[in-house]
Amino acid sequence: MTDRLATWKVWWASAAVFVVFAGVFFASSAPFAVSHVEALCGEAPLDVRFTSSAADVERFLEACGPAGRDAYRNMQVADLFYPAVFGLFLASSLALALRRLFPGRPSVVGLAAVPLIAAGFDYVENLFAWAALAAFPEPAATNSLLGVASAAKTTLFWVAGALVLLTAGAIVARGVRRRITRRAVPAAGLG
Repeated sequence: MTDRLATWKVWWASAAVFVVFAGVFFASSAPFAVSHVEALCGEAPLDVRFTSSAADVERFLEACGPAGRDAYRNMQVADLFYPAVFGLFLASSLALALRRLFPGRPSVVGLAAVPLIAAGFDYVENLFAWAALAAFPEPAATNSLLGVASAAKTTLFWVAGALVLLTAGAIVARGVRRRITRRAVPAAGLG
């Protein structure tokens, strides 16, 4: 399946959707934007933190007040799409890079599933955020698990991003090494 992601067509489409979605989701004043939730709640939403405790969840929802909780609910609706958008873009980026670095080794391209697994944890995190919103002002039984899902999501997305950067760096280094070798071989024959 990850081999299907290793096409420029998938990459360009996912990159275009990601850039637009991320811009609106993180940096706009839209009623579902992260910045809007931050402005109303006075702190970063739970979803963009590395982790949170059950007490953090309860404190955040209390600090938000009714308008902030409505904004956080709107953000959760938009966040039904963000994990898929970001996961697909990062998986496609990684699949393309791995296929280029390891041609003929589809098992290595399977590492492109890491961002898709991270997206799965993002959806689990969202499920726990919805549960916290629904239970408020009472604590949801899953409040302590929200931070665990956040940590798993963030860690796996960082691992996937690091793999993209390392793989891209290896592709560039291999290209430079080949150019140096090509220049050195004819020069050696002239002397």
